This record gives sequence, C-alpha cells and structure tokens, in this order.
Amino acid sequence: MFSILFAAIFKVALPLLFIIALVDALTMSRTKRARVMRRSGDTYKTIASRLKVHPSTARRYALA
Repeated sequence: MFSILFAAIFKVALPLLFIIALVDALTMSRTKRARVMRRSGDTYKTIASRLKVHPSTARRYALA
C-alpha cells in the first residue's frame, strides 16, 4: 500500500520539482546568478564575461 502511494507521489512530484527548478533558473536575477557562479568557483572575470558586464560590476553583483 505504502509503496504504491510513494511511487505515485514520486511520479507526480519529480516533474513538478523539475519545472520549478527550470523556472527558477530562467527567472534568476543577475545578482543571484553572479552569486551562484561565484560559489561554484568562477572568477569575477569569468562572471563578467558571461553576464556581459565589467569585472567590478560582477564583483558587486557577487557580493550583494
């Protein structure tokens, strides 16, 4: 009984979580995107080139 219930919940919840993650990634602001990139180890120069801003602006975004 429980395994069928958990399988049904998993089958419904997994696509919903994927959709939520996709929407979050697509609507992420520049500052949040810069913070995420910085936490993953990117340099300010790399962040600036990806966001098409000056490196000092990328630093401000990442530290905001």
